[in-house]
Amino acid sequence: MTSAAPMLSAEGLAFSYQAGGREIEVLKGLDFRVERGDFACIQGPSGSGKSTLFYILGLLLRPSAGALRLSGRDVARLDGEQLALARNQEIGFVFQQFHLLAKATVLENILLPSRYPTERTQDASPPEIRARARDLATQVGLAEYLDRLPNQLSGGQQQRVAIARALLNDADLILADEPTGNLDTRNAAQIMDLLAALNARGKTIVLITHDPEIAARCSKVYHLRDGAFTQVTENTGASRPSSPSHRLPLTGWDRSFVRTARAVLPLVRENLMRNKAKSLLTMLGVIIGVAAVLAMITLGQFTRKRILASYEQLGSNKLLIRGYPNWDMKATDKVAVDFKSFNWEKDLLPLKRIFPEVRYLSPSHNSWRNTASAGGRSSGENKVSILGVAPEYQAITSRIPKLGHGLNAFHVDSRSPVCVIGYQIAQDLFRRSQPLGQVVTLSEGNRSFPCRVIGVLPPVTSTSNWVEPNLQVLIPHTYFRSVSGNWWESQIHEAVIQIESGADVEAAGKKIKAYFEQRYGKSGQFMVDSDSVLVAQMKRFLGLFAVVLPALAAEPDYRTIRMEIDVAKPAADVWKKVGGYCDI
Repeated sequence: MTSAAPMLSAEGLAFSYQAGGREIEVLKGLDFRVERGDFACIQGPSGSGKSTLFYILGLLLRPSAGALRLSGRDVARLDGEQLALARNQEIGFVFQQFHLLAKATVLENILLPSRYPTERTQDASPPEIRARARDLATQVGLAEYLDRLPNQLSGGQQQRVAIARALLNDADLILADEPTGNLDTRNAAQIMDLLAALNARGKTIVLITHDPEIAARCSKVYHLRDGAFTQVTENTGASRPSSPSHRLPLTGWDRSFVRTARAVLPLVRENLMRNKAKSLLTMLGVIIGVAAVLAMITLGQFTRKRILASYEQLGSNKLLIRGYPNWDMKATDKVAVDFKSFNWEKDLLPLKRIFPEVRYLSPSHNSWRNTASAGGRSSGENKVSILGVAPEYQAITSRIPKLGHGLNAFHVDSRSPVCVIGYQIAQDLFRRSQPLGQVVTLSEGNRSFPCRVIGVLPPVTSTSNWVEPNLQVLIPHTYFRSVSGNWWESQIHEAVIQIESGADVEAAGKKIKAYFEQRYGKSGQFMVDSDSVLVAQMKRFLGLFAVVLPALAAEPDYRTIRMEIDVAKPAADVWKKVGGYCDI
């Protein structure tokens, strides 16, 4: 009995592609209908479009126009996964080139479609599936060749393996593309007898051929030429079975990981065991490669973090903001506020509130060419530099006293005459005595003032020719202004800022500069100096370094992957053509 819905039908089926700026038509509005149990044939010369039509019927290629229905279902609406499932479950493929896995036995080649879990195989245990594969091998006359490899078989025997493989999932439709094209006359006749026997048992067969003798054995022949059907021939001698073939009991589809693993893991194990040495070396290479990539990523991140942390410790996240009156301002330039120098309370202290990335802040007064003296000794003849700073300056520059303690807020508020002296000054003046509590006189020309030593800075190595950190003296900036020899030195023109760790130093400097430019307009000239450019370059270098290291470590793996892809490509093509569940 024929089902109301045909096994395969097409309406206005067309296919074309673009080449050289013009459209090439391969198939031109084909209409055909294949009933269940038909033994149909599509015959035509080379170049007529037979192969293209075969790939469209096998759901391996989407038509450019028209409708294609499989068991009444419009397959044009299916997505890639549904198409792959339909190829595996509803269609059996037989190819002219056989497409057998060269290093798999006859039994393993027949079992290929069962390696993907579908609703027709999920409830069948591996022994049941293997028993079915052996039974199919017996039916096609290969019971004695189950352990042989394809190169140990004749062409006819290899095609029989392909037919048994197409039948494993009990598909109702078998598509055969020139199944006798590579066979001699005797083997070709045997294959056609086998296909006719399958058709007599209820299988619907669509055969592609150019041979009129092969086409004569089919019940219906569609003659294809230049992409169009020219004639449809009915062979009344062909018989149609009256009942469908028997099927294994089947239930619904299950996507669970356990069932998938049960189907796939045996194939993995068999493939690994088939080439033990190659599999071992490949796995070893992958393990070493993955370990190398992870190690290099970790090393790159660790190195980047430690180097940037070291730069921050050296003061790379420090900004020096300088502001001076704009001596080039024209008389016609109008400004709302005139800038002479920074005001500590109004200009600098609010920066912490306005810019959250500001961590520490200190004004910086400088006086050069000083001499320190005490007890009849002197140090740094005209080379001592005096810095009027806030307590946070010591944290900004990481100049924590080695002996005693540093400046504090009380010293600043009360303008205390205290100081923290450099290591060389302490060595020169107090080599045999305790420096803490001693009074040092700082002088430049005719000006001199005293300070009581409360701390000694640790020694610092420096290559600078004009700044000697071991000959520096830190005093409260309020005291500096009170003892300054001239008005210019008593004004705040510089401030030192430390940015929070991890913040963008360069961006912070630009924002602070823009803030003062907007506040004072053209009346002031503002500059921001920092090592941010060096840090930015270092970050770019370390970012590249972190990328290159894993790339270098992964390069052997890329070669391995390319080799494996090249080796596996024929097998992948086979899986795709025989309707494997996963598109490879």
